[in-house]
Amino acid sequence: MNCKQCGAPMVLYRERDYYHCEHCGSYHFPEETTQGVRVLGENPEGIQCPLCKIALNMATIDNYYRGFQCSNCRGLMFNRTRFKEVIDYRRSKIKAPSEPVNTFDPTELERKTECPICFQEMETFQYLGPGNIVIDTCHKDDLIWLDYGELNKIVSAPGRDRGVPRVKPEKEDQKDKKDESKKEKRSALEHFIYEIGRTFFSD
Repeated sequence: MNCKQCGAPMVLYRERDYYHCEHCGSYHFPEETTQGVRVLGENPEGIQCPLCKIALNMATIDNYYRGFQCSNCRGLMFNRTRFKEVIDYRRSKIKAPSEPVNTFDPTELERKTECPICFQEMETFQYLGPGNIVIDTCHKDDLIWLDYGELNKIVSAPGRDRGVPRVKPEKEDQKDKKDESKKEKRSALEHFIYEIGRTFFSD
């Protein structure tokens, strides 16, 4: 995107989700939508929406998870790992009552969706998790495509996992590192005590 102050091209800092103009020094901070999606502009690889055939926007969901969104149909695309993480995190945070179970429409299985990476037909199947929806996936490129509203149906569906606290992946990594650090310190202390004891009794 171009700078609104001087018109020069701005540089996207993807890890921080903002743009910076190296010409005049101004910044642009894309706002998060009510759906928890922060749109960062068209992807530089030119990956297109499988339905609308226009360039997908880079997007950050819930200030952490990276994916893509179509500016026209509002569909979302993730790799399969991010898809699971987004669902787990959102279902753990939701406090509103669950919505009635969505009625499955078998005719949805007849739709044809082309992978925007390899251009092969994606596999269309009934999602076996909550929400009773149909999703499209490309196993070769490890991608999941969700039509508008399907993510919300998954998050709002009944289930015992709703509202159960869960931290984001980076916080889990930090917790693991702290646990490992504690184990290392305990091991070092035990070794120190052992050496003192051995010295004492050997004398």
